[in-house]
This record gives sequence, structure tokens and C-alpha cells, in this order.
Amino acid sequence: MEIIDIHTHIGIVRSWSPYLKGFVKATIHDLISYMDSVGIDLVALLPLPGIVEPYDRIPGTDKVLKLSKEYPDRIVPFCVIDPRCIKPKERIEQYVKRGCKGFGEYKVRLYIDDERSIRVFKICADLGIPVLIHMDKEFNPDIHRFIKVLNKVPDAIFIMHGPGWWKYISAETGDEDYPKGKVIPGGIIEKIFKEYRNVYADISAHSGLNALKRDKEYASIFLRMFSNRVLFGTDFPCISPEGNQFGPNREHIDLLINLGLEKEILERILYKNALRLLGL
Repeated sequence: MEIIDIHTHIGIVRSWSPYLKGFVKATIHDLISYMDSVGIDLVALLPLPGIVEPYDRIPGTDKVLKLSKEYPDRIVPFCVIDPRCIKPKERIEQYVKRGCKGFGEYKVRLYIDDERSIRVFKICADLGIPVLIHMDKEFNPDIHRFIKVLNKVPDAIFIMHGPGWWKYISAETGDEDYPKGKVIPGGIIEKIFKEYRNVYADISAHSGLNALKRDKEYASIFLRMFSNRVLFGTDFPCISPEGNQFGPNREHIDLLINLGLEKEILERILYKNALRLLGL
């Protein structure tokens, strides 16, 4: 079965695990090695709009495009800009002309409905490329403002990610970024998926994994209900709380496989949804 990882990076990232201190550096060769060891056919390689975390270093769009030319059968390049830059339309258009198939990871310290972000989303909608957004308390808050975005930019395609998104799989949420316990059906994600056909989500990092692991019975129901809206991703080389690395640790893919989902459901999540969104 083909597998596409919609959410990967290379560069230097800080460990968030209490069992692993310091930083991890992943090169393009490490990314390809992960793909080969797990059986990943294709990845979306995502830049970031500048330095968004202290000391982290994730390459920008030009580097991503260069690497995609070196590995054209393994890497799909995304582009991203800071929305406060000059001539955002011209910059994004040029990146798309050079081969970028999506926009993201969009991780900026602005409310998600900031007019500068809205402008970027409209540009991406006009170009027909999906926007992959990281959402938490600091970057692109919050999910209620996101609903305003959906009404302002109905033609944009969004791929949502992060604790500020995935915690709302449950109708009951607190202040925790990674809540535990049974999911109460009828969460905001469910409502958004039912009302807005242009919203997708990737299951990458701890946020997506935790949302599905916390209640596997509901996860099976949720993924069957929205199998055409969910995409496999890892956030490689992000470090898991256990001190190993998402992607090589196989946690996301093993969880999907062990949920007992039907073949057609797995195929949509693992690659068919990505192929459609990226126009491949």
C-alpha cells in the first residue's frame, strides 16, 4: 500500500521529551532513511516562515525547492512566507511556478483571522494550493476564530494540525493542550468537518497521535466518519514524549493499522487524500 507523509521537516529541533535533552539535527539523508525504513513513498517537505522557536532551525522554501529537485520522486515541496512581508502575492506565485504544491507549515504569532493571514489564504485559494496550519495557544489561535476564516475564505483548502486543533476532537475541553480520557462526541472538529467541505487535518506529532490514542474506540468511529478528510503525517524529526522520534518510531502508522480500519479507509488516510489535495 502506498504511503504519503504530508508533514515532514529537516533541520534542528529541540527535544520536548523529559528523557532526551538538547537538540536533534536531521538532514535530507536522515529523512530519506526514515522513508526507506518505514516504507514511505513520498513526503511533503515543509519550510517554516523564519525562526519560530528559540534555537530551532528549519530551512526555508528555497532550500526545500532545491532538495525536491534532487529527490523528485520522494519529495513534494511546500512554500511558506511571513504574512507581514512585502509583496506576498508575488512571492507565493513564484514559489508555485517553481513547483510548490502547498503552503505551510504556517506557524506565526498572529490570530488566525488576522487580516494579513486572510490575505495569504485568499492568495493560496486563487492558486489552488492547500494551506497547512499549526494551531496552538501561541501560533494562529484560536479554533473559534478559524470558523470566521472559513466564512471569509470559503474557497481555500485547509489542512489543520497542532494541539489548538486536535484537543477539540472532544466536546469537552479544558486548558490542557494534550487532554486524556474518553472523547465526548460532538466536538468542534466534528462540527467543522460536517459543515465545511474544505477542511482537512493531519494526524502528525503528539497532538494528532494523542487525539486518536486517548480513546481508540471513538478514533475508529471518527476516522471512518471522516476518512476523506484526514491525512497521515508524522512531523518528522519531532521528538515524542517518550524520547524517540516520530516517523521512525512508527507510532502514527502502527496506531492506524491496529485500529482495524477497512482497507479503503486506510488507503484514503495513508495516501489517496494527499494525492487529491496535492494534484498528483
